[in-house]
Amino acid sequence: MNHNTEKHLPKYAVIEQDLAEKIESGELPCGSELPSESDLMNLYRVSRVTARRAIDELYHHGYIEKMQGKRTRVKGCAPLQELTSVYSYTEEILRHGMTPGRKVISAQIRICTQEESELLKLPKADPVFHMDRVYYADGLPLCFTQTTLPYRIFLDIETHDFKELSLYHVLEADYGVTITNTSLKLKAVSGPDNVAEYLDVAESTPLLYSNGLTYGICQDAEIPIEIFTSYYLTTRFEYTLVQKRV
Repeated sequence: MNHNTEKHLPKYAVIEQDLAEKIESGELPCGSELPSESDLMNLYRVSRVTARRAIDELYHHGYIEKMQGKRTRVKGCAPLQELTSVYSYTEEILRHGMTPGRKVISAQIRICTQEESELLKLPKADPVFHMDRVYYADGLPLCFTQTTLPYRIFLDIETHDFKELSLYHVLEADYGVTITNTSLKLKAVSGPDNVAEYLDVAESTPLLYSNGLTYGICQDAEIPIEIFTSYYLTTRFEYTLVQKRV
């Protein structure tokens, strides 16, 4: 660090610059814990407010990530995930050489809403299977997902253990449905309180929100088979979209 420049910087900026240099050089590697506020106070002889401001600046500049109830750590380098193919969450995790895990938050059969009826081409008051799950990659939360399926097509689907099983594998292997394509919308959001809790992150953590409709071939006809929403932690995967000029 240039010490002449350092004299003109606020104390929090000096700490931020010093830690940023350590992260960029690898002295503080990806995934390592950042010194605590108390450690920074003692090391740099500053107040807690100054130490906290330095941490906040590192967070806003993308150097670190905040995990709810845990120490702040250096942001990892996220592998790229293309958005041009339809993969299950399990397949996506396995493709990156990670071990998938799942936690079922809720699963129930209920009457479809008007929107679900329209999107899934169902009669009014038809039953649907709705499930909320958290996916993990190498034991760390990756995304919170909600899925809604037409129960008339997937009878008794609630009997499957979706803590252990991939949803798309069950649809294809047990129900003979060939998944064909997905209509997808994406946007950056801060997740609702319960989603932040499920993903073990601070409420201010940016997430990639997606919602859409999955289509599949059932009895020789292509029909909508799933409504889904997902909240992804972009610190685990990054996403790339390949576009062609036509």
